[in-house]
Amino acid sequence: MAVALITGASSGIGEEFARQLAPTHDLVLVARDVDRLRQLADQLSTAHGTRVDVLGADVSTRAGRTPVLDRLTDPEHPVDLLVNNAGMGYATGATQNPVDDEMYMLEVNAVAKVHLSLTAVQAMLARGSGGVINVSSVCGIAPAWVDSLYGTSTATVLRHTEEMAYSKALRASDVKVMALCPGDVRTEFNDRAGIPDKTDWGWVDVTVLVRTALADLRKGKVVSIPTARYKFLSALMKLAPNSWSKLYGYDLGRQHPEIPAAVPQPAARP
Repeated sequence: MAVALITGASSGIGEEFARQLAPTHDLVLVARDVDRLRQLADQLSTAHGTRVDVLGADVSTRAGRTPVLDRLTDPEHPVDLLVNNAGMGYATGATQNPVDDEMYMLEVNAVAKVHLSLTAVQAMLARGSGGVINVSSVCGIAPAWVDSLYGTSTATVLRHTEEMAYSKALRASDVKVMALCPGDVRTEFNDRAGIPDKTDWGWVDVTVLVRTALADLRKGKVVSIPTARYKFLSALMKLAPNSWSKLYGYDLGRQHPEIPAAVPQPAARP
């Protein structure tokens, strides 16, 4: 049976990928919360007869990523699909948060994903097949509009994915890479970040998101954007130059005065 490795699998988008892939894949679930991973692993193995391995890892450091890198490059136990999902965010902006916290987010959201993705791609090219889903965001498509490195980190992942997908090496192979760019998804992400729910119109159901992503990967799409509304918004954002940001950009922290600026709220650390 094919094997899928999923980072940030203990909740939210990563957990939903695990649930939808379990009927057809053996799984390697990666996160820091090992107890929660084991509970999910027991559920999925019981329900589907799937082999589910649990791998505790903190992808925020090179040393912490080592167990995941080793698993991705193990020639005797190849990984057919990497779902590069672990990520986090803050409710306050980079101008208010401690610099170390912002660098931590950049390491988790960008450096770790590029590191794991590139490692997986090279191993898959050597075998001649495989797939990678890098979870980015519509924020990575948008021009600069908010004082946060979250957009910077997701834009890095999106650009990296496109560069790999359009390279001659991948176009000549059966290896597929795709960036998934969700909008607002109903998961624990916003709750952990302390970001209040503002509207209902933009929410995407996580089940629909993951189903769309897996279908788009099979179709060979390079970028997957869920729902017609986000496809439309993304098309508009691509047309807006960064120079317009001064007309509508804002200080993220000022949008949430109930959250102390000096105490950034992390979300979904892997």
